Amino acid sequence: MKFLLLIAGLGGFLYGVDFGVIAAAEPYMKALGVYSEGQISHVVGAVLLGGILASLTAGVLADWFGRKRMIVASAAMFLIAIPIVSLSLESFYALYAGRVLQGMSAGYMAVIMPMYLTETLPADVRGRGTGVFQFCLGLGLVVAAGAGCIVATIFGASDKADAAGRVSAWSANFWWTMLPVAVLFLGSLRLPESPVWLKRKSGIPGMSANSGKSGELGKSGFAGGSLLQRRYVLPFLLACLVLTFNKTTGMSSFTSYLVTILHSAGFEGIYANWGQLAVKLTNMLVTIAAAALVDRKGRTWLLRVGTGGMTIGLAAIGSVFFAIEHLGVAANNFTGLLTMFAFFFMQVFYALGPGLCVWLVLSELMPLRIRANGMAIALFMNQFVAWGLASWFRPWVNAWGWSSMFFFFAVNGVLYFITVCFIPETKGKTLDELENLFQKDPGKESPNLLHKA
Repeated sequence: MKFLLLIAGLGGFLYGVDFGVIAAAEPYMKALGVYSEGQISHVVGAVLLGGILASLTAGVLADWFGRKRMIVASAAMFLIAIPIVSLSLESFYALYAGRVLQGMSAGYMAVIMPMYLTETLPADVRGRGTGVFQFCLGLGLVVAAGAGCIVATIFGASDKADAAGRVSAWSANFWWTMLPVAVLFLGSLRLPESPVWLKRKSGIPGMSANSGKSGELGKSGFAGGSLLQRRYVLPFLLACLVLTFNKTTGMSSFTSYLVTILHSAGFEGIYANWGQLAVKLTNMLVTIAAAALVDRKGRTWLLRVGTGGMTIGLAAIGSVFFAIEHLGVAANNFTGLLTMFAFFFMQVFYALGPGLCVWLVLSELMPLRIRANGMAIALFMNQFVAWGLASWFRPWVNAWGWSSMFFFFAVNGVLYFITVCFIPETKGKTLDELENLFQKDPGKESPNLLHKA
């Protein structure tokens, strides 16, 4: 199990690096003046477009080829993308293609790794195991931010370096990722296949990998069913809403633009890079605490607390920018500090709830019969919304200002909080017990999906 968790951690690390590295690299692309604001937004958003393309096929491919093979393929795709992105700064289409390929790698990993962990780990450690994936995702963001600080120290910050330094800094921010991705690729070759997938593929009924009871999954997990059956509508609808709000609250957008946002709030030079590192380090540390709580306090409690606090933090960031943009307050180091502290507050609560719990809850809620396709469709909506926001982020900000963007995120945070209040608690339940929530005869007494364990 330790080796499995190690590879899961590297998978999360890859996902975090994929989204974190562009935040350090993007200011150099802007400073070079090679592309328009719209083109820069599309390059940033290309990773999310890749996630959309991956979500269209992730469920089918995971069921056809197995969870392990798709984890290996995800790592291989990232390896191929690194030299393309590093060497194509002045070729928009090649750069865009490389970023899309990185996004497809992350998209497959985001669907398949949590699914793999759910089907492989025992029920009593499933939350902590998925927490490893999320912790290492946060670690990937931190390491990418730290590498960005080192690159900025060597070649100069984006607003200080000359043209040659900016080009070198762009490439350096991507080349270093080759080593951890190569380790993930080689390690994933040794993973065992999901026992649940193997049983389903062979058509042998019996005990699930972590059910603790024989026969139940054979009666329910492999039974016929579709996303349109009444017993599946609620978990599927919740999955789609939660994953949509997880993006419309802006996390993937401002994660990619955090250095630029802190520059706009008043920080100059490398201070914005260090601010980004501090915020992402906060995310990683809080994830450790959340992983210790998720199997004790439960998923829904953390989601409610997390979405509530996150919304307050987003509103605070919007308020600082509103003062700068509309009340005549000058952007300086003080407003930069206020913005960074508001990001700290927001990040603490995001890491405590949505950051850790979303994929765990959704992979648990989705019955085996619809898990792969249901999660893939939900991820498609998640990535489509994130791609739209990231691709039009700069044009929106140029037209309406930073404050309007963050107030929009805060409104969606309120809707997110309301939605998670309807999610049933899945803490400590075996896969068979989770299956049985949705397998009862609709003509008889229906299960209380809103019951909290």
